Amino acid sequence: MRKIIFSILLMLSLSVMAETREWTTDEKTWAAVDGALLLSDWATTHNMTHRYNEGYYEHNPLLGPHPTTAQLNLYFLIATPLIYLTANQIPQYRLEILQVIGAMELIVVGNNLRLGLHLQF
Repeated sequence: MRKIIFSILLMLSLSVMAETREWTTDEKTWAAVDGALLLSDWATTHNMTHRYNEGYYEHNPLLGPHPTTAQLNLYFLIATPLIYLTANQIPQYRLEILQVIGAMELIVVGNNLRLGLHLQF
């Protein structure tokens, strides 16, 4: 939890130094893709929280091996805006940030689905 709080404070401090600019069409598209993938990550991980007895466990060190639904919800409520805030505050790397997040989330969601987890909303 300390890491999450530190990350929030770091992102807030970046807003003081940042030069902002409008988002390009590519950046908006990647942001939408990231949003869909983050929602899919949340949904498959949410499914996992009800299936620990089947041997599933979380690999994200910030969540621990068996996060509760409340911990999972809090994590995504904090992490998702932080991603967009970071991308917004560092416009020269915005597209790259969004592409890296998209690639990472695609791997995570693909792995979750491959393991038999379902999109549970």
